Amino acid sequence: MALPLTPTLLDQILFAMEDQDNFSVINLATRQVEVCADENTCADEAPVLPIPSWSSSDGFKMMREFGDTLRNPIVQAELRAVLDAGQGVFRRFKLVLKPRELLYRQWLRFKRRFMEERIREWIDEWPDVIFEDPAEPVLGLEDGALVSSDFFIREGLPSETGRLQEWDSEACREAAEQVFGVGSERDFSDYFSRGRKFEEGDRFWVAENPQSEWAGVVWVRPWKSTVGGGQVGEVFLWYVDPESRSLGLGTTLLEALRNNLPAAMSLMLVTPWSDRRYDTSLNRLGFVPGGRVWFAAGFLRS
Repeated sequence: MALPLTPTLLDQILFAMEDQDNFSVINLATRQVEVCADENTCADEAPVLPIPSWSSSDGFKMMREFGDTLRNPIVQAELRAVLDAGQGVFRRFKLVLKPRELLYRQWLRFKRRFMEERIREWIDEWPDVIFEDPAEPVLGLEDGALVSSDFFIREGLPSETGRLQEWDSEACREAAEQVFGVGSERDFSDYFSRGRKFEEGDRFWVAENPQSEWAGVVWVRPWKSTVGGGQVGEVFLWYVDPESRSLGLGTTLLEALRNNLPAAMSLMLVTPWSDRRYDTSLNRLGFVPGGRVWFAAGFLRS
C-alpha cells in the first residue's frame, strides 16, 4: 500500500514527532496519524507505519545548531546559557526568542527545515510505503531563507549617526569601485562622500535582520529651499549589505522613506549610469531617470 505524503499528513507527522508524551503511528487504512498505547496495540487493529524517530536529544541538537547560525552575540549568549542550564530547556529557549518577532519566525523556519530533513531520511527507509509525489511536492516549501518581510524597518536615532557615516563610507567605496574600477576605490571614494555629513533636518531609516543587525539603510536630506514652490528631498544614501541583497529590501527601504515623508515632497537620487541594478525598483516606485554620471577614464591609467 503506497501512501503519498500530503501537506495535511506532513503537518500531522511534524506535530506527532514533537509530542513526547504519546506514541503515534500512521494508520495506513485511514491515512492519518493516530495515538495508541504502543506499536503492537495499533498493529492489531490496522496496518501501521511508525513515524520518524525524534527524541529530546534531537531537539537539543536542533536548538544548538540554530544558535550557531546567529551572529548577534547577545542572543547567542542568552541561548547558550539556556542550553547549558539543562532544565526547562525547550520552554526557556522559546521564551528567549518569542519577544524577538523576526528572530522567532526565523527559528520556526529553521526548525521545520531541520525536522523535514529527518522526514526525508524516513521516506528513504520506506520507499514502498510512503512517497512524495514529484508532481505535488510538500517538503521544502517553507523556505528557510529570509525575505524582505523578515526585516524590521525603523527610523534611525540621533545616537546612530556615527554608524550611519560608517555605512555611507562603505557605500562610497563600493560606488567608486563600480565607476573607477577595482583597486581604485580607496583613491576615489572621496568623490562620492564629499560633503556628506549628517546635518540637522536629515532623516534616515534602517532595516534590521532577525539578529537586530543593520542590513540596509536609506538617508535623505530635505532641501532648505523649494523648487517651484515644492519640497525636495535628496537621497544621500540607499544601500543594502551585500549579504542581504536580492530580497527586495532596497525597495522596501525606499517605500518606507516615501511613506514617512510629506506626500508632496519630490525625491531625487543619483546612481552610476553604468549600474542598472536599481532601474526596476526605481521605475516601480515612480522614479524617472533625469541625469547621468559621466567620467573620462584616461586619467586612471598608471
